[in-house]
Amino acid sequence: MRHLKIYRTIRAIHRYGSIRKAAEALSTSPSALNRALQAFEEELGVPVFDRVPGGVDLTPAGELLIVQIDRHLIEFDELHRDLRKLRDGLSGHITISLGQDIDAGLIMSAIAGFEAAHPGVSVTLVSSNTLAPLRDRHVDLAIATSPETDDKIDVIYARPVDVAAWLGPEVAKIGGLWDLVANRIVIPPDTTGTCAVFRHALRRQRLEAQVTTTAASSQMPAMLMAGSRACIAPTLSMRYPGLSPATPRFGCMIGETQIAILRAAGVPLRKAVMAAAKHVQAALEDNAKSLTAPE
Repeated sequence: MRHLKIYRTIRAIHRYGSIRKAAEALSTSPSALNRALQAFEEELGVPVFDRVPGGVDLTPAGELLIVQIDRHLIEFDELHRDLRKLRDGLSGHITISLGQDIDAGLIMSAIAGFEAAHPGVSVTLVSSNTLAPLRDRHVDLAIATSPETDDKIDVIYARPVDVAAWLGPEVAKIGGLWDLVANRIVIPPDTTGTCAVFRHALRRQRLEAQVTTTAASSQMPAMLMAGSRACIAPTLSMRYPGLSPATPRFGCMIGETQIAILRAAGVPLRKAVMAAAKHVQAALEDNAKSLTAPE
């Protein structure tokens, strides 16, 4: 970036009004500075400075040039700062796909925590119950329950999570699934791990849900308040640190699914992406510790 060096040289000479003083500021010799300036003026075809007693003054061409130099150096310094932040994972953009059974509660809280820790990183959340966006490299990370992986997918982290039934205010206390199926049941889409766990639990007890509504976990808290309903969701989507334990009402345990953080195999992770994965992983581990800690 030879031009940047001469630009900074010209700006220093203009600022100090003297080649000698500019050389002192730049820790070089006046003769070296003068040679660099003369070479640039010869390349430009016009003089930048008039040599006057006691120093130098900008020529008309130099007046035009210094405006462009200042603008260029300011823009380059801003670009350099942005590139440094991008390298360090402090800026840029990441895209994460979330299954619709975990798009609320702890995972969203963890992502918000990541955003607070890295305010220069833009985040796009994509709703997907499959790993297609990750396989097609449309997202940087995927967070899903019981995902179907292959050699194109690497699992960064995985752990089991409980799936439970949550009751609306008009639903009486239940003793198990046999009481639950008498109500309208809100369940995540069929392609989620949570829905698979619920369907398996019904088959095991030879039960069938009479009336259902399919919805994402993020919609369930509001839906619980709309009549006699029960919702099926992972506990981490409905209860997590900071949420009042009084709401929503716990009904019964349904089973267990696995939540996983995934990446495309063979794709290097940028620092911002890795930081996001680690932030979600730490939240999941802290949540697991709080559930197993002695009272």
